[in-house]
Amino acid sequence: MLIEMAFKELIAEKKFQGLTENSLKSYVTLFNVLGEWFRTQKIEHTQDLSPAVIKSFLRHCMEKGNKPKTINSKLKLLRAWSKWMVEEGIIENDICKGIKLIREDDAPKIVREEDIQLALRHLRRKKRREDSFYSIRNYTIMVTLIGSGLRVSELVNLDWSDINFADSLIIIRKSKSRKQSSVPLSESLAKELSSWKTYIENKLGETPVPVFVNLKGERLTKNGVQLFIKRLKRDLGIQGHFSPHAMRNVFIKRLLMNKANLREIQLLARHSKIEVTRQYIGYFQHELKEVLDEHDPLRGLI
Repeated sequence: MLIEMAFKELIAEKKFQGLTENSLKSYVTLFNVLGEWFRTQKIEHTQDLSPAVIKSFLRHCMEKGNKPKTINSKLKLLRAWSKWMVEEGIIENDICKGIKLIREDDAPKIVREEDIQLALRHLRRKKRREDSFYSIRNYTIMVTLIGSGLRVSELVNLDWSDINFADSLIIIRKSKSRKQSSVPLSESLAKELSSWKTYIENKLGETPVPVFVNLKGERLTKNGVQLFIKRLKRDLGIQGHFSPHAMRNVFIKRLLMNKANLREIQLLARHSKIEVTRQYIGYFQHELKEVLDEHDPLRGLI
């Protein structure tokens, strides 16, 4: 079978299985890159595939600067493709056999406190001085990411109907686990979102369905949020890690610093395993000294 046909059939199968849009995009992106590399290697048929070929492709990706996490993501998708082809009788042997995942740094990407303060001060000043659509929207995006712990994909999929101001809840209909969930809506974030809603209603003459939109009232994309954060980092000269997903880590860090316990943080961050939450403790040890000083177990004993 032609490799291109095997690609298309797997995508059709995954769509039928109800795979999420983001996961489907991952397959399509991989197959575009893989297909281009196969053409340079003059590999056209599935019978030409082998573990050696797949290893060669992954080495090519490493040479192009792919990080271990990206390589591992590609390998996992390739394993799924290989397994499907074996099950369908397209190939006889697993083309990923013996290929192991690369060890990767699983430490959370931590944003420096001073960089967060710098960014928020800048966005507040811009909002106050310009009072423009973009300055108000971008400030609201930043405080929503930090104040809710939402993932970027969850943020851009939010509709106003998902925000329950009366019960102080944000409903997440499209989450990483594909299960509907919810997070509490704090008073401070509710105030910011309510202010944004009033502004956008006056600006557009109606309430758009999505919470975050462009000037045409169209839903803001994930790429749009990433571009905003990237430009903010560049404009402020921030050297350390600073990305939309890192704002979720700021959310977890602030909970920890404000003395939430591990189980509370796990629930608020919606981590499926508490081990994921626990790893953050080690990365915030130096900041936890202030908490220790405030609640020193030896106070009054020596």
